[in-house]
Amino acid sequence: MKRLLILTIGAFLISCLQAQVGGLYENASAIVKDRKAVFTQTDINNATYKVTEVITILNKQGEDFGHFYVYGDKFRELKDFSGVIKNAAGAVVKKIGKKDLSISSLSESFKTDDYSISYESKHPAYPYTVEYTYEMRMKNGIIAYPPFAPIDNYRQSVENAHYTIELPADIKLRYHSNFDCDIKERTENNKRIYTFSAINLKAIDREPLSPVSREIIPLVYIAPSDFCYDSFCGNLSNWNNLGSWISGLLKDRDILPVDFVGKLHDMTKDAKTDREKVAIVYKYLQDNTRYVSIQLGIGGYRPIEAASVLKTRFGDCKGQTNLMKAMLKAIDIPSNYCVISMGDDKELLPDFPSFNQNNHVILLVPLRNDSIWLECTSATAPFGYIHDDIAGHDALVISDGGGKICRLPTYTSKQNKKESRLQINISEDGTAKGDIAFVEHLIGYDYAKNYYNILSNDREKVVEYINANVSMPKIQIGEINTSENKSALPSCSLTLKYEAMDFASKTGTRLFIPVCPLKKSYYNVFSATKREFDIERNNGFSESDTIIIQIPEMYTPESLPKDISLTTDFGTFSSQSLLEGNKIIYIQNTEIISGRYSKERYKEIKDFFGEIATAIKRKIVIKKS
Repeated sequence: MKRLLILTIGAFLISCLQAQVGGLYENASAIVKDRKAVFTQTDINNATYKVTEVITILNKQGEDFGHFYVYGDKFRELKDFSGVIKNAAGAVVKKIGKKDLSISSLSESFKTDDYSISYESKHPAYPYTVEYTYEMRMKNGIIAYPPFAPIDNYRQSVENAHYTIELPADIKLRYHSNFDCDIKERTENNKRIYTFSAINLKAIDREPLSPVSREIIPLVYIAPSDFCYDSFCGNLSNWNNLGSWISGLLKDRDILPVDFVGKLHDMTKDAKTDREKVAIVYKYLQDNTRYVSIQLGIGGYRPIEAASVLKTRFGDCKGQTNLMKAMLKAIDIPSNYCVISMGDDKELLPDFPSFNQNNHVILLVPLRNDSIWLECTSATAPFGYIHDDIAGHDALVISDGGGKICRLPTYTSKQNKKESRLQINISEDGTAKGDIAFVEHLIGYDYAKNYYNILSNDREKVVEYINANVSMPKIQIGEINTSENKSALPSCSLTLKYEAMDFASKTGTRLFIPVCPLKKSYYNVFSATKREFDIERNNGFSESDTIIIQIPEMYTPESLPKDISLTTDFGTFSSQSLLEGNKIIYIQNTEIISGRYSKERYKEIKDFFGEIATAIKRKIVIKKS
């Protein structure tokens, strides 16, 4: 009875609040009622960060917004914390203290002096409100200020958010805002004071194939011009200066034992070209080191010495890349350490250099007319292959002279190809059996190999890939064979034998056969009637599907799918049906082109995808003579 009363009160309060606040509840799972933050920097190395926030959780989807989460290390320390949870009526139901916080432990995959501090807030009835007050101490250097992010993610709205940064007058601040933020600056008592404010920001609903969230979610990046970090000082006024600072961190980290240098020369002495030498050394790196995330020293920005990685046989992206660089240097092949983002943000902000735009390190080997980009953390990546997480991304290429932004190559939609070939022998009772073959190139190779482990020795993982791609009821999978092409343009292949009951549905003397028994849900991606943001397809791809259907004796086709040919700015689609004796051959080819399209063209692209989805669902009708 008490729970029912609370739920009733909660529903009543939500309806009242919706009437008062209106648009802030639209698409929202949580509302930031109030958030106040003050960052006070006393000198180039030290500061405090005090935050008070009040967040109302509206439903289960908003629970994550109520959790507390911060990081600690030798540069950040949680000094004070308190919190409460209030029910729909505003009564305190839980007090939270420092003793209630969880401190992360290390796993086998990490070697770090970082740790996370967290609390998961939960309450059985919605809405409920979480209030936190905490203070962080920043020490040993400051390379970035906490950003002003009034909205943490999609489906969260904001009533009021206010952020103040107080700095000594001799410290200059830079910022980059992606929305119409209220920003003010003043000088007072020999301090520079900056304020960032936002009120009544509506929740943003996630749309498929949207631009990166950095364009959509309100955000202000904030960073100093001059900084020191663990006694390493630098300037962030341009990307070249940031590159110079990173270059300084690499100094004397590439020294290798003399006997190992001799071994490298012996390993590569028969190679005819520098490219062959690089391939030999890269293979040695892959076979003799493994990836472990290491965040030690100056915030994880400085690699472990090459000799140490060589000795222990493990390292993170920085350590393994630095070792590869050192080995190439030992055989007189220059290379460049590069920092890059592995997230959705492909482009670096050209006029706002900062540390928080990159999270990974790779190597560039600039051979004459043959630049090679190497992913040094993977033990299996084909030599020279630029995987999907970095293809087309900006990288800051580090040299002795500083840093320079370069764009990695990307692959065309025709190169990102998937080939499917199905042999389907239909029995009169609707059972199907035959063979299926898939070939995944480039982006598909990445996806099939990394997410479904198409090359795994674990049959269950391979079957998971099959079930994710084949749409046949009651399918029984027989023999499976896989193979891999590990060239610079890699692919993986799979063939299987199968039998599927009730594949074709029978009505009287007719059999209804699915024309394309492949799962292609990504063509049903658009369902909304209107669009708020542009449509962006980062990775174009193509598909070639051939379905060969052997029909039972005494049956003839009554209805075959009509041929289709569609050509648009977004891609192409074609299909054709052929009859050869008692075989029906259905062929369809699709190409989806990379690009960004105005939201004004939403109906066009939605209709195009819809026509493909409809075509794939068609059926062949055959009738017994």
